[in-house]
Amino acid sequence: VPALPGAGLPVLRLLPAPLSEPPYDDELPDGARLRLVPARPAQPGAAPVVPLHVVPGPGAPADGDGRTPLAELPEVRPFARALVQRLLEVMAGLRPLAQLQRDTSLEVYDDLAGRLTPGRRTTGPRPSPRDVRSVHVQTRADGVAEVCATVHRGGRITALAFRLEGRSGAWRCTQLAGV
Repeated sequence: VPALPGAGLPVLRLLPAPLSEPPYDDELPDGARLRLVPARPAQPGAAPVVPLHVVPGPGAPADGDGRTPLAELPEVRPFARALVQRLLEVMAGLRPLAQLQRDTSLEVYDDLAGRLTPGRRTTGPRPSPRDVRSVHVQTRADGVAEVCATVHRGGRITALAFRLEGRSGAWRCTQLAGV
């Protein structure tokens, strides 16, 4: 870098910044597009919940029901245990329901939105990982797992049961009972 005469300081050069446009909000790298899906309001007079779900792009697998085989999915037991913990925190009002969007189907998400009171915080201790007593998983080769968990909630031991299906390489809860 050349120096200014007599000053000993380098000459500063102004270079143009490269133009960079961020991708549009509805574009994903794999060609899939985001789609807004209107949902029913959680309560009368409440604003509708609009979850975002990914619509498969042109290169996505075209099998009939879109399930991912078990061999191509991550290990189910850690996911199921973490999902149970997140469900406990949502039911206690410590975690927003929106954080379950990517882990649940539209039907399960709408059902939870209808059951939970927005902004509700239950009294009592915060759910901890020790509150998830046991998680039992039964898997099938077609990318389906059935999960039963016993949890400590509200001073009682209760059970949760749910069905996980592999969709687009990830687990998604498609049925839920015991909430």
